[in-house]
Amino acid sequence: MAVKKFEDFLFLATKNGHVKKIRLELFAKPRASGVRIINLPLDGSDNVVGVERIRSEDVMLMTKKGQGIKFSSNDVRSMGRASYGVTGIKMNSDDEVVSLGVVRDVKNAILTITEKGYGKRSAIEDYRKTNRAGKGVKNIKITDKTGDVVSTINVTNRDNFVVTTKKGIAIRTNVKNIRVMGRATSGVRIIRLQVGDRVSDITKLERAGDEVED
Repeated sequence: MAVKKFEDFLFLATKNGHVKKIRLELFAKPRASGVRIINLPLDGSDNVVGVERIRSEDVMLMTKKGQGIKFSSNDVRSMGRASYGVTGIKMNSDDEVVSLGVVRDVKNAILTITEKGYGKRSAIEDYRKTNRAGKGVKNIKITDKTGDVVSTINVTNRDNFVVTTKKGIAIRTNVKNIRVMGRATSGVRIIRLQVGDRVSDITKLERAGDEVED
């Protein structure tokens, strides 16, 4: 993350649904060994899945089993480097957070990709704003055909994105090729996978001139 002025905050989300807000100025003096940003459980049961720079925007957490929650980052107080954080979303025991997003523009959309290559675009306006630590709303309908959610990204109609798989396959396409759907749908096939392959990630190409090799 490129930083010129150490202002505003960092916002973190963990796999188990914890969130933390910390002043960026606490990282203005670098150390060769780095600095601790969050105290995770010693048993290794949780890990950080997303970090974003924020001011006072709304944030969104998306889960593996297709849930999503949108709440104000102001609902989370600023904490020191040694703390663990507070609950951002409550989930079932078989669920976990896969992505953190910041709402820069409510006119944008959420693009979701599942492990079996299905995806959908949903309008951010369709996600009602709730209090922190709720169960959220349905983001995508998970079935045996789609598999679990791998990740989500915030997109506009002009963005391009790349989907990569565990076996090293990548496809690039434009967001406008994916129609906007309701939250309770399963989406459409975005990539056809070989037998035994699974989607590993989705990445937005933000700068003009970004290229993906054949």
